[in-house]
Amino acid sequence: MKKVLLVSNRVLHYRQKVYNYFYEAFGKDGYEFHVLANEFQQVGYALAFPHDEIPFSIRAYLRKIREIKPDCVILFLHLKNIVMLPIIFYCRLHRIPVIYWNMGINTETPNAKGKNAVFHWIHSLCDALITYTPEMKKYFLPKSQNKLFVAYNTLNLSDIRKDELPSKADIKKKYGIREEKVILYISRILPYKRVDFLMDCFKDVEGVAVVIVGPGFSKEQQAVCDAHSNLYYLGEKYGAEVNEIYKIGDVFSTPGHIGLAVNEAMFWGLPIVVLKGKHAPEVYYIKDGVTGYLAKDENDYRSFMLDLLKDDEKRERMSRATLDCYRQEVSIDRMYQGFIDAVRCCEKKRRAVRG
Repeated sequence: MKKVLLVSNRVLHYRQKVYNYFYEAFGKDGYEFHVLANEFQQVGYALAFPHDEIPFSIRAYLRKIREIKPDCVILFLHLKNIVMLPIIFYCRLHRIPVIYWNMGINTETPNAKGKNAVFHWIHSLCDALITYTPEMKKYFLPKSQNKLFVAYNTLNLSDIRKDELPSKADIKKKYGIREEKVILYISRILPYKRVDFLMDCFKDVEGVAVVIVGPGFSKEQQAVCDAHSNLYYLGEKYGAEVNEIYKIGDVFSTPGHIGLAVNEAMFWGLPIVVLKGKHAPEVYYIKDGVTGYLAKDENDYRSFMLDLLKDDEKRERMSRATLDCYRQEVSIDRMYQGFIDAVRCCEKKRRAVRG
């Protein structure tokens, strides 16, 4: 069986589930999928794929690549990761196709000409490129477009059985949530995501609960929750516990910045409301006014959210559109298709060179 090796920086919990899916999917297509990384986040997931956890070291990583003997290497690394360029040059020397999975440039510094030039040079060294959404293509030079593939960035939620979870009433009782409607915030607690604004917007609004899940909640933020009975911080949760919480939601919002939470909210049929501004690539899936809403300012955000929570018909309509969008655009098999297309492209190029 041919081997595909993914070399990654820290593999977060949600990527581990994606790679479990990839392992099975690549296997059906005749490839063994292997992951080499400097760290795997420990949240108790069983990893189905062969994997090695080795601190970044050029010598150790090249030794491991020689040991694995991959037919193709996929890089999911930052410029600062010291192993990236040595791996690219090693693979070029040994005629191992290299695929770089990235956003094209650092979108936090889009006008950094020097840094962008380095990204574009690395693109030129690779046999194929993978990016997150069609909108990201603009960050790649025209000469790279013919080897660029879109793997619609998402999560592996295929193991979730919604009908096996407790009822909404039982879940609310478990967490002491009394309000009829629930706004969910499930993400890391970071200033730019604006959880403080969310709490301030809806504290003491009758019949509306704001339920917050994720790491990083401060003592000051907890004090705000304690002072308002409709604000709930439930801690950091994964797996079945977080699935329960998604089930009780009516609307999803991380107001200031949203990323892969879009995908999970859509899986649960939750309309997504955020402020216009800088978001991760997954904001691509929010169809303004259809699957969610991009509010022009804070007043618009609060007004739309309150209206949506009161209007059951409108919310149900948006929920159905969100589920349709998930099935058509956001499912894990669509992400995998971008990867297998890139690998097959490299295989085709390799055969052509060998004649």
